[in-house]
Amino acid sequence: MEPNRDDVLKALAKLLKTLAGPANAGSIEDGDIAHQIDRSIERAKVDASEGAALIDACAPHGRAMLTQAQQRLEDLESLKLLQQVASEYFDSI
Repeated sequence: MEPNRDDVLKALAKLLKTLAGPANAGSIEDGDIAHQIDRSIERAKVDASEGAALIDACAPHGRAMLTQAQQRLEDLESLKLLQQVASEYFDSI
């Protein structure tokens, strides 16, 4: 079975929803999948920055927040790479 464009878009959207997490899912639903992933990456960067600021302020949960944001950012960047490959394969996604 050869995957089609719609199947790939659905798979990317499902992965994005999982990786972005429920707290961020509502803010990424508009636009094409590439823009949704970009917005999620930007949100993860903001969360990482906030975590770093909390560490600087000696807040106990800052390190956990930073670690989670960094992991989410790494996962989202991997998803962005998959989206780019899929976009090349299907001439735009």
